[in-house]
Amino acid sequence: MIYDLGYWRVVLGNRDKHQEIIQAIYSDMKSKRSKFAALKSSRVYIMKAEGAAFETWLCVDEFVDEDGRAENIKAQNEDTLAVNLRKKWEPLIVPGSFKKETWTEFMPDIWI
Repeated sequence: MIYDLGYWRVVLGNRDKHQEIIQAIYSDMKSKRSKFAALKSSRVYIMKAEGAAFETWLCVDEFVDEDGRAENIKAQNEDTLAVNLRKKWEPLIVPGSFKKETWTEFMPDIWI
């Protein structure tokens, strides 16, 4: 399995609008499962730091292999609504806070 982890910060004042856009992004992908079939699963997590002016969001996308990951990236870049939703999402996050990592499953035979 291949896991794409994306994490970013959202100013508390943007929380509601940001959440609306995230829901729209996921609704779009769910409504087009054949187009985004390579995406095995996707989950969103949030971490609230006490006293902070922002929240940290984490998205974990799971793919069977690298080909599936590449297929999903291509689909996201070619889908007009997905591109437009991403453009609405970008100004709602803390500038420069988005980071992305790709992890590959390793040694599943030792998992508990």
